[in-house]
Amino acid sequence: MVSREDERLKRGQIDETSQDQNSKMITATRLYFARYKIKNGDLTHAERIYQRIIDDILSNDDSCDHANLAVSTLLLALLQQRMGDIKETRKTFLRFFRIIVVQNNDIDECACSAKVLQAFALFEMKQGHRRKSFELVKKAVEMDNQLRPVLQWKQFRDVMKELETKN
Repeated sequence: MVSREDERLKRGQIDETSQDQNSKMITATRLYFARYKIKNGDLTHAERIYQRIIDDILSNDDSCDHANLAVSTLLLALLQQRMGDIKETRKTFLRFFRIIVVQNNDIDECACSAKVLQAFALFEMKQGHRRKSFELVKKAVEMDNQLRPVLQWKQFRDVMKELETKN
């Protein structure tokens, strides 16, 4: 079985020089600390930690590590959703895609971005925006075909049927 990281290397989405182990270890430690804060009920501190991680990734002059940015964005968005801050959750997702598109105009095969897009689609579905959610998940599947099974989920099948009857 090939790991997602190996697959991304093979596709040329990342190079081996971006695999700075020390940086990854620091990020992982900070992510675990944020998780610890969440478990202890200090959600606002965890939110600040996630924000700082994202800011640090973006301020890195070398290149953006989409995988770390995607993980941090997903964790921040989940936390904001848990805190009931729908507006900030949506802004977090949109900020990720603004960053990715500015840095890399061709994100058509970025598996990390596809996962974030899928999460954004599920978030929008939960908010009652069924069509928007369906369009987002279709784009995610276009970016990473391994996500195709999500289209078989009942909520997306229902939207597909609804759109077919309108046409």
